[in-house]
This record gives sequence, structure tokens and C-alpha cells, in this order.
Amino acid sequence: PYTWGKREKQRRLIDRLDREFLMCARRYELPRGDFPPLEPFRQALLEIKDLSEFPKLDKKMVREMDKVFSVDIPELLERARHGQ
Repeated sequence: PYTWGKREKQRRLIDRLDREFLMCARRYELPRGDFPPLEPFRQALLEIKDLSEFPKLDKKMVREMDKVFSVDIPELLERARHGQ
């Protein structure tokens, strides 16, 4: 019963993966090209028995990586450009 409900939710999520990608792209202002190819990704997800075993998103790490890409790397490139 409980397991069946989880499997059904997982199956629905995988079935509507294209809509989930689109919603994420809009919400986080990401280019569609940043997402993996839909069908191979869908097939890979179908092979996973229980998606709930994935670790939860670490929001602190996401913020840190955003800073690296938006601040730290541009600063390094600017330094390199000026030979510092």
C-alpha cells in the first residue's frame, strides 16, 4: 500500500518529466539546454527503484556554487586578463 503509492507518484513524475523540466527552467531562469536529454534521462530514472533515496538538495551548497559562478570565477578571469 505505502510502497505502491510511492511507486505511483514516482511513475507520474517520470511520465511528466518534460513538464517538470519546463517548470524548473522557468522558476530558476535556466536555459532548456542546461537539462539532460529527456528520453535517456527518463529511461535512467525508470531503472531506479526508489527516487526517495536520493539525497535532498543542499540549498547552502547551491548558494555557494552560485557565488562561485557569479562572483569568484569572473574575478579570477578579470585578474588573469590583467596579468595579476
